[in-house]
Formats: sequence, C-alpha cells, structure tokens
Amino acid sequence: MESNPRKLLEFISGAIGKQFVIPVYQRKYTWTVKKQLVQLIKDLVELIEDETKQKQHFLGTVVYLENVVGVEYKTEFSIVDGQQRIVTMFLIAHAMKAIAENEYRTREIKETYLQNTAEPTSSRYRQRLYPSVADGDDYLIIAEGRYDELDKDSNSNIVKNFLYLKSTLKDLVARYNFDQVLYALKRFSIVYIKLDDRDNAQQIFESINSTGERLTASDLIRNFIMMDKSNEEQTILYNKYWRRLENVFVNSRDMEDFFRYYLAAITGEYSAKHVLYQAFKDYWHKQKDITDDELLEKLVRYAGYFSSLYIKEPDGKYADILKDFQSVESMMPAPFVLGVSEWYFHEHKITEEQYYDVIKVINTYQIRRYFNDDDTSRVSKAFPTYLKNVKKLAELNGFENIVDIVIYVLITKNQSNKMALPTDKSLRSKLINMNAYAMKLTKWLLEKIENESSSVHVDMSDLSIEHIMPQTSTPYWEAKAGAIGEEYTELVNTIGNLTLVSKPDNSKAGNRNFETKKKIFKDTLHIRMNEIIYKQNEWNKDSIESRSNFLIDELISMYPYLRSQGNYEQNEDRNIFLEEKGIKAMGYLNEDETVVIYAGSEIYPKAEEITSDYLGETRQDLVDEGILEKKIGGRQFIQDYTVSSVSKAASLILGGSRNGWDYWKDSNGIILNYSLRKKK
Repeated sequence: MESNPRKLLEFISGAIGKQFVIPVYQRKYTWTVKKQLVQLIKDLVELIEDETKQKQHFLGTVVYLENVVGVEYKTEFSIVDGQQRIVTMFLIAHAMKAIAENEYRTREIKETYLQNTAEPTSSRYRQRLYPSVADGDDYLIIAEGRYDELDKDSNSNIVKNFLYLKSTLKDLVARYNFDQVLYALKRFSIVYIKLDDRDNAQQIFESINSTGERLTASDLIRNFIMMDKSNEEQTILYNKYWRRLENVFVNSRDMEDFFRYYLAAITGEYSAKHVLYQAFKDYWHKQKDITDDELLEKLVRYAGYFSSLYIKEPDGKYADILKDFQSVESMMPAPFVLGVSEWYFHEHKITEEQYYDVIKVINTYQIRRYFNDDDTSRVSKAFPTYLKNVKKLAELNGFENIVDIVIYVLITKNQSNKMALPTDKSLRSKLINMNAYAMKLTKWLLEKIENESSSVHVDMSDLSIEHIMPQTSTPYWEAKAGAIGEEYTELVNTIGNLTLVSKPDNSKAGNRNFETKKKIFKDTLHIRMNEIIYKQNEWNKDSIESRSNFLIDELISMYPYLRSQGNYEQNEDRNIFLEEKGIKAMGYLNEDETVVIYAGSEIYPKAEEITSDYLGETRQDLVDEGILEKKIGGRQFIQDYTVSSVSKAASLILGGSRNGWDYWKDSNGIILNYSLRKKK
C-alpha cells in the first residue's frame, strides 16, 4: 500500500496515458449543487483571496487500485473510494476548458487534465476519466464539447453540476482572472492511497463504509459481486443483470429490503439489516456449484416476481387477486410469495390457477387479520418458516395439493395461537365497534364491496369516505342517534356510518340533516351502497349497527374462513382415540402436543352440566362457526379442529376439567400416559 498527500489536479495531470475508472459497483455520481458545490466554491474563493498564495484546502482521500489491462497494457486507476471528488474535479476542468478565453488555453486544459491525446479519438482510453456506466452518456456529451445537447432540465447530477460550475467559474474569472482561478484550483489537495491487490481493495472498501449511513447493504453487495472482476467484466455484469435490478427498485434502500426478502425465501430466515451484507456473502460463498451468472440471473428473476406482486399495475385474468394483494401494502408475506412464484414461473411445480389460489389464501389471511386488528409482529417473522414447511409437505404429499397445504400450514396449524385466522365471530365482534374511519383499508373495503356485486365497475378515483351521521355532533344528530359525548364519537366512526361519495358531495353534505343528505345521495345512486341508504327513512343507532353487520357479512363472504381438508403430517403411531360415557372421538397428536380432533368425533351431551366445566362458551362458538353440529342426543364435529393440548381436547369432549393423558389412548388401546408420552 502506498499513501501520500498530493494536489488533486497535479495527481490528474501526472496520469498521462492512464485512465481513472469509476467501477460499475460504485454508485452513481451523487454530489449536488446545494449540498456540496456551493461550499466548494466558497472554499475556492478563500483560496483565490489568500494573500500568501500558499494555503491549501484538503478534500479528503482517494483510494484506488492500479490495473494493467488488455494486450495493449493500458493502465487503469480503479477508484475504490473518492469518486465524488475525482468526478467533480474533472467537471471543474471541463468547465474551465469551456470558458477558456482562447484556443491555446482550451488545448492546455484538455491536454493537461482531460485527454490522453496520444490515444486515437475512437479509443476508450482517449478520455482520462471513465465514469460509471450510469453516468457515462451525460459525461461523454460534456467531454466532447457538445454543450448545446445538454438537457438543462435534466435530473442528472453530472449535467446540473457542470452547468453550475461553468456559470459560477465564468463569474469568478470575470471578477479575478483565469490564472488566479486555475492557480487556486491547483491548491485543492487529497491524500491518495494506492492499494496492492483486489482482496485488500475489497477489505478497505468495506471498512471505509462500515460507519454511518454512507452505503446500504445493496451497495456493498454490488461491490462484493463485481470488485474482483475487470472493468470490462463488471460492465457486462452490470448491463446484463444489475441494471435490470435498478430498473425495478427506485433506490438502493428499496433494493436492500428486497435482498432481505430474497435471502429469507432462500434460507428460511430473516437477516437483520445490520448483518444483511455478511449474510449475503455467506450465502454466495456456499453456492459452490453455481456460476455467478446463474446466481445473478436468479436474483433478477426474483426481482421480477417482486415487481409483478408489489409494483406493477395488475392486469389480465387474475388482476383482482393481485390488486387485493397490493392494497394491503404488507411486506410480511414477501419471502413466502417469492418462493411460491419460483415454483410456478421457473420450476413449473404448480399451475397458474394454483399459484393465484395461494395468493388468494394470503389475501384472506392478511385482510381478515387486519380488520380483526391483530398484532403483526410475530407473523412478520413467520413467513419464511411457513415457506419451508409448505415446501417440505408439498414434496412429501405432492405439489398438486399445494393450496390445501398452504391452508394447513398457515391456518390449521395456527388455530390455537396468536397467528390464527380470525373466525367469523371474532371478526364481527371486533369490526362492528372499531374506529373504521381511522383504518387505512376502509376505503378500499367499501370500494371492494361496491364493485363486488356490480356488473359495471365504478370509477373510484374521485370518491372519498363520507360520514352519514356527521363527525361533529349536533342536537339534531344526537337525538337521531340516541347517543351523546363519547358514545356518539365511537358510533360515528364505525363502518356502518361510512359510505362513498364524490369529493364535492362530501363537502356539500357536511353536518346537514338526514333528509338533506339523502338528496345528495340521490345524485350518487350509481353507487349501489348509497341507493340502500337513500331508501332508509331513519338514520340512527340501530340503522348504523344494521348496516355495519351488512358490510361485515360482505367482507366475510368475499374472504371466507378457510379450513384444510387434510392432515399432511400424519403418522399412524400418533393417531389417538377416546371412548367414554357412550361417545367416541378420534384425533391426532402433533409433535408439539396440540391435538387435531377429527370430524365425526362426538361430544358428551351433558358436558356443560359438570361443575368444573369451563368450555361451554367455546362449544357454542364452534356451533356458531359451523365446526360443531347439533345432533339428536348431542353434538358432533363436522370439521377437523385443532386444540392446544390433549387435556383441553378431553375437556372439550367430555366436559369438566380433564387430564387428557389419562383419557386418550393409542391405537393399541393404551392410555397416552403409558404409550406416546412415555416414549418422549
């Protein structure tokens, strides 16, 4: 490693026949007029006005790796750190060339700093700076002096900074003179660090950017993939793969998030952001039998899945399913849906219909949990594990069962924990009293309900949510509602009191009485839900509750509760049986000691009469939800149902408080206390 202080323009002028290369793995040029150049010009003026003519201004370090490439043995200075300083100084030199007062000055600047004039005009080594691929076109226009082709409204920092420097330096030359400005520019200094090899370069690149927020994990990943390649190889990889990633993701932060989802889909677990780069390196090093091209193609492929699911406007046969998915605006299932996308689009393990049916299951799971106001913190980390479990079961039981397996893993296995799919009863009891106006998906839900039963979809772009009973209470509306104060506030924001109207009508409706509002709703009868409101004679507490129930019924109908048809982890040794008090039940003891009670199992008719019984309400809930059915002489499970333990299963079936290990038996008729439990 070689390290020395040096004046930056002197460093550039000394590189005759050489080329400063901004590698592909580096970010685009990011310095701006406001953040960096205004201060740089202030520093320049201080140098111009320094009476000693000895003062210098330190810009920072430039770290580079010297490469000799090609059969022509061209020397490249590959910039590891300091590209912003290098590119800015080249733009300053180009600006000075553009404002030079005669052709001799122009040639001096060009030959001293900007071009390797011994190279043919067509040579890529003619220009002494080879910018990043993303900035190359704009820089070439400047380098070739085609200033009239520059787009003054461009978002390119290369263009904006050059135009600013050209104008500002021209003013400084007019105020002082060309030689004074140039002499001051020559006193901007750096410390250059010349590295010995690529491994050293990579280590230093990482350490330089290990503090602060300078680079994201995606920036470091790009560097890791490309740094050990020649500039030509980097350019090929960038154009073939990385540019396609940049076309999907607006910025490196979004790409960083994508890498988390990608790794989670591949490895089955999330990596924290602060260790994401190391996790990616570990993953990459383990892929010993796969080429870099294959790994990058896979990355791009997954980015395409992500774009279709989260970014692109859905169209085609399954557009409504994807619109629902995007409307939830949740990244929780990202690893899961990326993995399922690979099974459909690349591995062809599942059909198109199965793929979109799986997305529908995810929609139902997320939407019902959202409107049930369920906590998402645990679920967000569970989806990579769900993907692993679904894959394992699909490989054992066949991918033709993929939709039912997803329901089994996501819903059936979670029935008794905090990640459960809310039942109809739970959803209704939560949503009917909830402040729906504060929920971001309420407008979407009203629009969905409106369009679901309409043959012609209504354009919702100009509609907003209107409170039928106004938010601001009045004596008239308090009397109508039969509610005042806090009770009124809670009632007014429930879903039954909300509808859709055009934005002008929303303003017009205000706090007016119901008859006046009905006249406004008459103008919006093309909205089906307003036609129903228009036909109402009264709008009070009962009307609101009735409409809430109607809307909740619509939600439940569109996203019904899901149950799997099979138990995909069945082991005959874990089948269990209960015969007591004249009833029979069958079940399955899972590895985590939860129990699946099979359809056909009976419940003791007098269970609730037992003094210690505590599950009467649960049994009634199961009847309401259609899991239990009343029969002559008792009740029977008509669907499989999972409970949290063998004891709860026995208590649910027999009544009272039971130690299930003493009631359930294995297939040999031995109670579990002496069979399965003893084996554990």
